[in-house]
Amino acid sequence: MNLANKLTLSRIAIIPFFIFFLLYEELGTDLRWVAGFRITALCLFILAGITDAIDGIVARKYNLVTNVGRLFDPLADKLLISAAFISFVELNIFPAWIVILILSREFLITGLRSLGTMEGRVIYASRWGKHKTFWQILTVLVALIYLCGRDLLTLQGTWATLTILNLSLDLICKNLLRILIYLCAFFTILSGLIYLVKNKDLLVEAKRQ
Repeated sequence: MNLANKLTLSRIAIIPFFIFFLLYEELGTDLRWVAGFRITALCLFILAGITDAIDGIVARKYNLVTNVGRLFDPLADKLLISAAFISFVELNIFPAWIVILILSREFLITGLRSLGTMEGRVIYASRWGKHKTFWQILTVLVALIYLCGRDLLTLQGTWATLTILNLSLDLICKNLLRILIYLCAFFTILSGLIYLVKNKDLLVEAKRQ
């Protein structure tokens, strides 16, 4: 197994640790531990993003692009993002229905790519797919930063009293997250529809079989 593939699989290995540190609140009540573990979860997510960038650079520079990499690289990204969104539902950051909508699209397009592979067609990431990925990553990052900041400032006893333009900081952050998750859902669904329209012949052929 080459270096690029090892980096890809390392992102998958990070996921259970990321979930544990993010959801530690469900296991412990000491806010000092919760805050520390949330920061660890944020660091793990950033680390996963760095390995994602590095494995792509390594694969292209040293011609290490393989079928394993083509399969597991997008899968690792989807698993990490899915784990984050599902965890945010558990933490009451995002409503379940919109996360289900986003993840349904991901599974649908993954199935379409698998169908394309069986037919000898590679479905590459589109411009809209890249927009989708950007908004998903940004939404997860902002949500993680919100949780870390809220826990740290709650420890200091200042979170509940912080205001900007006479609006509570907590309310501002929640409204920002609401806007981000709707943008994320919009680009996720839009890109999914574009993939389906561009590759509708695959679905027609599969139906005939």
